[in-house]
Amino acid sequence: MGKFLQKIFKIISYLIFSKIYGRIEKSIESNMDSRIKAKIANIETNLKYNIYKIASGRLYTDRVHDTAVMLENKIIEGPSFQLRYNNLHIYNSKIKENIVFTKGTPRVLKKLNGKVLSLLTGGAGNNNYWHWLYDVLPRLALCSKEISLKTIDYFLFPSLLKKYQNETLDCLNITKNKRLSSEKFRHIKAKELIVTDHPVVVSGKPSNDIQNIPGWIMLWLKSNFLDKNIKKNKKNKIYINRKDSKHATERLINNENEVEKFLLGNNFISVSLADIKFTDQIDLFYNAECIVGLHGAGFANLVFCKSGTKVVELRSIDAGPVIENLARTNDLNYQPIIVESGEIQKYNYPNQQGSIQIPISSLNKILEN
Repeated sequence: MGKFLQKIFKIISYLIFSKIYGRIEKSIESNMDSRIKAKIANIETNLKYNIYKIASGRLYTDRVHDTAVMLENKIIEGPSFQLRYNNLHIYNSKIKENIVFTKGTPRVLKKLNGKVLSLLTGGAGNNNYWHWLYDVLPRLALCSKEISLKTIDYFLFPSLLKKYQNETLDCLNITKNKRLSSEKFRHIKAKELIVTDHPVVVSGKPSNDIQNIPGWIMLWLKSNFLDKNIKKNKKNKIYINRKDSKHATERLINNENEVEKFLLGNNFISVSLADIKFTDQIDLFYNAECIVGLHGAGFANLVFCKSGTKVVELRSIDAGPVIENLARTNDLNYQPIIVESGEIQKYNYPNQQGSIQIPISSLNKILEN
């Protein structure tokens, strides 16, 4: 009964908001209206990104799969996205499948008198450290190729609930009064709305592209965060535990206690990265001699390591090569332990999940080399 009433409430709310704001009935390309300006930013030899500027632009997001960038009641093809899943792969579907065609824009419209830069990405940008570093923040670099960030009045982020989100923005000198979160600003209209292409998804195939972070993103992260946050600490060896992960029960090491005990006995320290300030994480990884951990977002910090740092990724045979690619691109000494996974939990990305058993003898052999 409760679910039925909830469904009825949603239908009624959709109808009410459709009456207020009108229905979204058609899509247009970015070159079909003079109020939409699309410029191309050349970052690397073979990488080109669109920077869209929309006068009186409107935006609606469901904060997970769909974001509609609109001019009046027309959705704009290019800056809008509608992410879908098929056979374990993510893809950007056709514009006609965007949620606004069926559900409208069921949130109160908030008008912003100024330039607004949207840094919205898929739902992972809300609370995943990896996607925040590589999908969200690099949009600042893309925008700056065409527009001075000093002229931006507001920055629209997926979320601002995590400590690391605000800590990174503090480092980038983006003041709190300019930060907006899609939690409170799901439906906006701006005097000028600015949207960039996805920094990582460059071929239109997200599942493939996310395995290879473009080199310019790594350089940008290093130049903006690395030099400012390094202390002359003693060398350390770290084990990234996943006690802070929301998927800790879905992706796990069956014999983690044994693994952790072995590493602690070999002068490793065990860290839960969520408990460590962003700037201290940079320092920790920069000064690391060896890093061991289960496949996960904590390895995003490899971009801050020195050349030659030993990286031991513990992963299932089904997990993608994104961490290996990141390590090798940064000239790190990557030596994985790859094993078959056990029972896979019900999850959107089952190829990343499951339990694994790490042979201590294999770990010992790698550490001795």
